[in-house]
Amino acid sequence: MNVNTDTLIGLRTNFRAIFQKTLAETAGTMTDYTKISTYFKSDTEQEVYDWLGEVPSMSEWTDERRQRALNEAYMTIVNKHYEATLGVDRDKIEDDKLGQYAIRIRGLAVAALRYYNEAVFNLLNAGHTGLAYDGSIFFGTTRTIGKSAAIVNYSSGNYSDSDSEIRTGLQTAIAYMRSYQDEYGKPINLVPDTIVCSPTMELPIKDALVPGVAGVVRPEMSYVKNIISSPFITSGSGKDWFVLCTTAEVNPLIFQMRKPPEFDALDNPNDSYVFLKKKFLYGVDTRFNVGYADPRTAIMLVNT
Repeated sequence: MNVNTDTLIGLRTNFRAIFQKTLAETAGTMTDYTKISTYFKSDTEQEVYDWLGEVPSMSEWTDERRQRALNEAYMTIVNKHYEATLGVDRDKIEDDKLGQYAIRIRGLAVAALRYYNEAVFNLLNAGHTGLAYDGSIFFGTTRTIGKSAAIVNYSSGNYSDSDSEIRTGLQTAIAYMRSYQDEYGKPINLVPDTIVCSPTMELPIKDALVPGVAGVVRPEMSYVKNIISSPFITSGSGKDWFVLCTTAEVNPLIFQMRKPPEFDALDNPNDSYVFLKKKFLYGVDTRFNVGYADPRTAIMLVNT
């Protein structure tokens, strides 16, 4: 194949089409991160979330409205830039050995979506050290918000080694979350519906929640609508797991998108890099970041 500007434009067009097609086809199968995070579109370098506190609760209107300010705490999420780049040797183009690169271009699209999952689940996994909007550790045992009672969303115990232990862990999480209050000390009625775990715990958790012998009622089963297994959940050698509420106004985590995955190329045959390295570059880049939202929508169960 003659390597010239027209050839390279055609190659770039073909690679971009492969990238976009793969992105569209794969997007629907790699969406676990969207199930536990709330998506926000960003249009600047960073976004400030100063509304993560509670909306004022209702009260009787007597003489005039009772104005209440939102929580003064806030979370700032700064967008970060990520990339993955593939080098294609000029000789491969001349020898028309491009079939392998079409596969790798598809891999670039998959890598972008996979990294979104990695970022979100890594953040959840690190919640026992990361800070929430109120300045406290996201998963903790000593938090109060405004006039609320104690908000405990971190519990350690024997929660992973048998069916009964797993059910005890889920029962503990349900009791905690159902007791949470807003900033005015009123119940907020959060209901846990999702379990997030490692592949190590996926089958044990599913086995623990199947119907028992005749006459045995397991009411905690009615809460679990979704079990998400992620290889990025590694805490406690993969035996720690999480119980989430994903039906509140905001999910436990925030996914902030500045720039979706975009295909680009450095393929000018007269470019100095091409001259020196004898390679053309094709890559994907994206700008985004993730952050913690309301700690009351997530509970970490640590196996001891």
